[in-house]
Order: sequence, then C-alpha cells, then structure tokens
Amino acid sequence: MDPTLLAQLVLNGIVTGVQLAVLGLGMSLILNVAQRFHFAYSLTITLAAFVAALLARIGTPSILAALAGVVAAAALGGAIELILYRPLARRSGDAALLPIFVTALGLSIGGQSLIQFLWARESTSLPYELVPVEIIGLPFGLRLTTLDLVTLAIFGAIAAAGVAVLRYSRAGQVIRGVRVNPTMAAVVGIRPESVFVMIFIVASAASGLAGVFAAARYSATPSMGYDPMFAAFVIAFLAGATAPGLRVVLIGIALGIVQVVSALWIPSNLTNIVVFGCLFVYLVLKGAGVLHARTPATARS
Repeated sequence: MDPTLLAQLVLNGIVTGVQLAVLGLGMSLILNVAQRFHFAYSLTITLAAFVAALLARIGTPSILAALAGVVAAAALGGAIELILYRPLARRSGDAALLPIFVTALGLSIGGQSLIQFLWARESTSLPYELVPVEIIGLPFGLRLTTLDLVTLAIFGAIAAAGVAVLRYSRAGQVIRGVRVNPTMAAVVGIRPESVFVMIFIVASAASGLAGVFAAARYSATPSMGYDPMFAAFVIAFLAGATAPGLRVVLIGIALGIVQVVSALWIPSNLTNIVVFGCLFVYLVLKGAGVLHARTPATARS
C-alpha cells in the first residue's frame, strides 16, 4: 500500500470527520437530552443547502447565502420541536418516542418531496460555490483544496467550542442537569422545554452549515441529508447516552477516517456500509456484554 495515498486518505477522512463530529454533537444532544428520535435532521441539512444554492443562483453573495441557509435550518428545527414534537410528547408521555419518530420520518420524506417539487424538477441537483476551489500543496506530497481548509477551520472550531461549552460553561451545566434529571432541574428553576428548543435551534443550525458545505463540495440534491443524518445517529449511539462532548467529536473524526480509508477496498458509493457496519459491531458487542464495564462486585465474584 502506498503510504502517501494512505496518508492522503486519512487527511481527507479528517476533513469529513470534523463535519460528522459537529453533526454527531447535535444529534447526541437531541437524542440524549431532548429525548427526540429526530429523523428529520436530514431535512434541515437539505433545506439549508437548497436555500444557499438558490440564493447564490440569483446573485446573492455566497457567504450571505450560506448564512441564510443556516438561519433557515435553525428556524425549521426550532419550529419542529415547538409545533410538532412538544405537543406529541405532552399527549403521549412516556410513549412519545414512536409517535415522534413517525412524525419525523414523515417530515423527512414529505420535506424531501416538497423540495424536489419546488426546486429540483428540472434538475436533480443545484451547484453552489462557497469559495473558489484551488489545490494547495502540503509537505510529503499531500494536498488539500481551499474548501477543505475552510472546512477544517470552521468545523474544527465549532467542534472545539462545543466541547468547551458542554464541559466548562453554565449552559453545559444546565444541559447536563436536564439530561440527568429534568424534574429536579425544573425544581431549581430550569425550564427543560426551553433547553430542548435551544438544543434544536443550535443543532439544526450546525446541520444546516454541514448541508451548505456538502452542497459546495458536490451539489444540492433532495436526498443529500440522509447519509450524514444516519452517520450522526451512529456517532451518537457509539458515544453513548452520557458521553462527554470530546468523546462524540473523536468518534465522529474516527468514523470519517474509517469511511474514507475504506474506499481502498470498496467502491466509494458504498462506503456508508462501513457506518452501519460500525453500528452493527457495536450492538453485537454490547448485546454480548463485551462493552459493559465490570463493577468491583462482579470482579470479585
């Protein structure tokens, strides 16, 4: 195996991984704090990409178009929680997981169809240029594009900021309190429902940014949100319900590297099989008890 090729693939995997890490952070908060099986994460990804691409096509500066896409995704995410998920959770109580999942699935499918009907009937994809793409040479024969460097800088900064906020800030303490015991959090003056809405807004904005960058790298397509959404679910599951932000980020980067490097052995359009393979192995090992920590009592017995 060519070491330079392997190093290049690892570098490309890091670029992919930092984006997956940010998506995974958002999904982890939605799953483990808000307790929503948010399949419609794919819709906010796709909506932001199309908003940015359509605005850029009519002459809007690319940065402003990208910001508009992110704002649209954040607004949609908050509206979904407020208008759909919260009333369902109140009516269904502990049995809300399935109704919310069905609602999210319907939103995802219906939203994709609506986007295709409105904006992708004549062409199944819309191009979008965020930054001029040029090749930049690196030491040891490696190279990245300008878009890769911008991706690393922006998503790396967001991932680092997310880890720091969750670990050290007052907001992070509030989120941890709501995750561990929402009833006690309400007793001390924290409104869990307000925290849920804020999580949806922030996570949806992050997913929208990922959609904008995906459109800049490939193009905006109606089904573009599904693969990153599934990857975000896998990252959240692999990290665990009580995972610190750093673990989620590291798993996201590792998954990105594994996904890209696996293209050495399987076709690039099938590398998502690796994502589900990682989840399958995790579930098998967890079901077999391999991943359960041994308590002192168990160890003595």
